[in-house]
Amino acid sequence: MTGRRTVLKGVLAASGAAVEPGVIAARPAPGRGSPYTTPVELRWLGVAGWEIVIDGGRSILFDPYLSRMPCLDRTGRLDPRLPLRPDRDLVERVAADRLAGPPELVLLSHGHFDHVADVPQLVARPAWQKARIRTVCDETVRHLLTAMGTPPTRLDDVIQVKGGEYLQFDGYTVEVFRSLHSQLTGHGCFAPGRRLAAPPRPAVLGDLVEGDTLAYQVSVEGGPSVLLMGASNFVERELAGIRPDVALVPMSSHSALHRYVERLLRAVGDPPLLIPTHHDDMATSLLASPARLTASVEPSAAEELSRVAAPGSHVLRPRPLRPVALTTQLS
Repeated sequence: MTGRRTVLKGVLAASGAAVEPGVIAARPAPGRGSPYTTPVELRWLGVAGWEIVIDGGRSILFDPYLSRMPCLDRTGRLDPRLPLRPDRDLVERVAADRLAGPPELVLLSHGHFDHVADVPQLVARPAWQKARIRTVCDETVRHLLTAMGTPPTRLDDVIQVKGGEYLQFDGYTVEVFRSLHSQLTGHGCFAPGRRLAAPPRPAVLGDLVEGDTLAYQVSVEGGPSVLLMGASNFVERELAGIRPDVALVPMSSHSALHRYVERLLRAVGDPPLLIPTHHDDMATSLLASPARLTASVEPSAAEELSRVAAPGSHVLRPRPLRPVALTTQLS
């Protein structure tokens, strides 16, 4: 997780794919399970966050971080001493105006601020009060959600996992994989640690510790399967042999890892559609102008994916809050 500000240069303009107004369309790539009968869309929420929308309205959130609070020191490095300052007004505006509705599930990869800080506010929204929202996370994240004031009724609906679970829901499954967090240049990690009980209310970024990092695969009945990861690292033996149609590939700093992207893509069988994630500056407001949002995204992430992708894979450059019509493009 590093601060970056560069220019994103469009969405596979050379592919010739038709783009519906307001919807990003990937270059057509045959999915492993196509033809599909259940429409599925993705919406990038910035950083590692995504919304999966099934059949036009059923929503799953993954690592939904909307606040974009100040997080870097003067040298551009993450500073764990900076205060937690969620932008409650922005979170409410994005949830009300840009999300599909109350999520059935909130999948959380680990406990860092840019993955969980806004979850207590989101699940407590009055507009979603009548909906059941289940949160899937490890023990540490459950304790952090408690410490941040998540309503008890929502905590009662937490599904605590360790990795290895294969969960059945109405119309889709969720597989949970043990994973690893990104490593910094010196092979360390930001805010490591676990919590075995609820700590005092978190006050600074570093109080939201990693816990145990998880990855997920959501497989929709009659639709595609999507691999969701919250950090630029993985346990190769955990993911080897799965075959997602879509891989959301975190592209934060991974220079300390041996051939991270190549190993990941080969382990999961070179998915037909690859989408970089966790490759923006983590600071520009999601309500900023389209030009500013474009400038907040690192274009080299998609370029790196394109260089190592197999011939049958295609790379989509996402835009924050713009839906990606998955089912149509994979069919």
